[in-house]
Amino acid sequence: MQELNIGVLPVVLDPTNPRLVGMVTDRDLCLHVVAGGRDPADIWISECMTADPICCAVGDDVRYALELMEEHQVRRLPVVNGRREVAGILSLGDLIGKGSISSGEIAEALRTICEPVRDPVDETAEPMEMITAA
Repeated sequence: MQELNIGVLPVVLDPTNPRLVGMVTDRDLCLHVVAGGRDPADIWISECMTADPICCAVGDDVRYALELMEEHQVRRLPVVNGRREVAGILSLGDLIGKGSISSGEIAEALRTICEPVRDPVDETAEPMEMITAA
């Protein structure tokens, strides 16, 4: 990923069977490996990838792809054929100037995608101790 300056890779069964089974991002690697203090040589991709990711089909409209990105808060979607084989990856940036999607719609989608996902508050949970710098 570093060598090719890319932030996401599709995970397939094997080179002879390119059926999509997951996606792994640079963020996944940072959170599950680096921040976890784990040795990358001891980690399988299946331990840090998103299994069975949301995707769009080769023939889908770009507006539908944008809706999927917003709904699932992702900036990149794998594009698959009828056999769920990877045909490509569509990024939010790829949609700029495409079809009938305006730059305002792209900006709104980005705001939605970047909105933090909050877990519902557990009212029975103990309050967390505040950590402050001395």
